[in-house]
Amino acid sequence: MIARKKITSVLAVAALLLSVQNAQAAAPDWKQFLGKPTKELCAGKTYKLGFDIFSDNESFALIVRKGMLATAKAMGCVKVEILSDNADPIKVQENLKIFIQKKYDGVMAAQVVAAAAPGAVRTMKDAKIPMVATFVVHPGVPFVDVDNGKAGAMAGAGLMKEALRKWGKNVEPYLLIGSLKEGGLNSIQRMDGYYVGVNQVQPNFPSNRFIDVPTQGADPAKTNVNTGNALQTIPKDAKIILGGINDDNTVAMVQAYKASGRDMNNLLAVGQGASLLSNICSGELYGSVAYFPENYGKYLIPAVMGLINKQSVPKHVVLPTVLLTAKNVGKYYPKSAC
Repeated sequence: MIARKKITSVLAVAALLLSVQNAQAAAPDWKQFLGKPTKELCAGKTYKLGFDIFSDNESFALIVRKGMLATAKAMGCVKVEILSDNADPIKVQENLKIFIQKKYDGVMAAQVVAAAAPGAVRTMKDAKIPMVATFVVHPGVPFVDVDNGKAGAMAGAGLMKEALRKWGKNVEPYLLIGSLKEGGLNSIQRMDGYYVGVNQVQPNFPSNRFIDVPTQGADPAKTNVNTGNALQTIPKDAKIILGGINDDNTVAMVQAYKASGRDMNNLLAVGQGASLLSNICSGELYGSVAYFPENYGKYLIPAVMGLINKQSVPKHVVLPTVLLTAKNVGKYYPKSAC
């Protein structure tokens, strides 16, 4: 009888110790660290993560990459390998297979070709490696990004308000939008949002003054050429408001306008991503909708760590946005104050 009690007591103690160990090993709730990950999120574990991104030279992508590495370094428990796919679906698959071969714990996808998303999801699902995505929605995968429709509308409303202030209420400017339909629903929502935002300020904006400018893979050189072609259909003295899929393409559109020999006082441009702040201060851009690319890693890393630890991550983790102009850019980026 005494022996049985001792055995029962020993088993109870063992169970208690196991319970304590499991509690200590349990990963903290990722949501508490969203946007502000610290070493506490690691909970004594180390993580190897892969990050596929669409470019190694586009301005927004460069800032995202830098911020991703800085976040991982500050956390101390995360190692991130970054590979560029150059907007090539085949390269996307090659990069993902490298991450699989290296047995990474999780993957973050920042590619921009919507057609490549389903294949990327299948590849990672077959490998049983968790993935989160940004820039392009991947079916069944948590999406960490801005509300693209809202970001576009913010730009369109800002453009129209400034147009009315600068040119008066009787002027109906042309609206040029640099589209990226191959980027899928989110790119379409972002650029359609410009028209929505313009109409919020100026209801019944004439549809015949809305001109779509294809960016062909978000290539600034192609955007520049296509903008030049579009400008040939618009009167030389017309007032024009415009926006591109990102700052690089918006600047390419502005440069095409300059090359056409038109009056710069008849132009207003608002970009997306706020990755070229100096162009706001120079006046080349009236503004840009800030996504704060330096902080993407602070959201993507906690989200993928949540998946790795079998935690629930929502379908869409929405990132903050704000319209930056020469008046307020210094509030968010003091070193870039105009």
